[in-house]
Amino acid sequence: MKKPILLTGANGFTGKFVCLELIKRKIPFIAVLSPNGDPFWMQSNSIDYEKIDINDADQMQKVLMKCSTLLNVASIGFGAAPALIEACEKSGIKRAIFVSTTSIYTKLNAPSKSIRLFAERSIMKSKLNWTIIRPTMIYGTENDRNMIRLIKWIKNNKFIPIFGNGKSLQQPIYVKDLSWSLVEILDNKSTYFKSLNLSGKEALTFLDIINIVEKYLNKKIFKIFFPAKFIVFILLILEKMGFNFPIKSEQVKRLNEDKNFSYNEAKIIFKFSPTSFKKGIAKEIKNYLEI
Repeated sequence: MKKPILLTGANGFTGKFVCLELIKRKIPFIAVLSPNGDPFWMQSNSIDYEKIDINDADQMQKVLMKCSTLLNVASIGFGAAPALIEACEKSGIKRAIFVSTTSIYTKLNAPSKSIRLFAERSIMKSKLNWTIIRPTMIYGTENDRNMIRLIKWIKNNKFIPIFGNGKSLQQPIYVKDLSWSLVEILDNKSTYFKSLNLSGKEALTFLDIINIVEKYLNKKIFKIFFPAKFIVFILLILEKMGFNFPIKSEQVKRLNEDKNFSYNEAKIIFKFSPTSFKKGIAKEIKNYLEI
């Protein structure tokens, strides 16, 4: 019997879709949950799981001894990469896929950027047959942490503040496209030793995205524009004074960075063909309204 895949980050938003894709393809796997992770969803879907601290190389090594491949969907932005690499190499695992993010390209000095860059360098220097997948902003259901906030705001309010001109580009990826890709490349040797950006079908401005969400909610919202630099200046002062706001100065800066990335290499290597934003967000809004 073929050894199972070890899936870390299985209980997360993307991780659950990866579980479903593995089940669909009848690929055996073991899901890794954090020691305090809720096993309800795994139990409900009859998924084998282990509760392990992925920062503990010894714990990971023991379970990896039973597996053929590491599929790490857990964030590498919290410092677990060295332990995962050590566990793979000590257990004899050769194939490993790691999910990173296109946010490593930000020009801002985000705290997690250096950790992710260090993690990627460690992976690339390892003895593993590695692949690094860098998705853009992930969306797809009411459980995502990105588009659902915009959907709820537009549905429940008459106006929306826009910090800047709203013309910075975004290219969100539909979660099912990402989960399909991660499973599709498991045994694809053409992806060994490659870092691949995965994005949505087309790049859109923030205003485009707002307009599309408006259309599928069948609602118009009044847009109020604020100068981005002025808002960042004010937020920085307030942050230094200890005030805690729902939006941070760094978020405003990120919102005004272009975040469009080509997926051509993935298209060539494994025929990646992402869903259009209109189609993906229409499904998310439909599901949200039916709750």
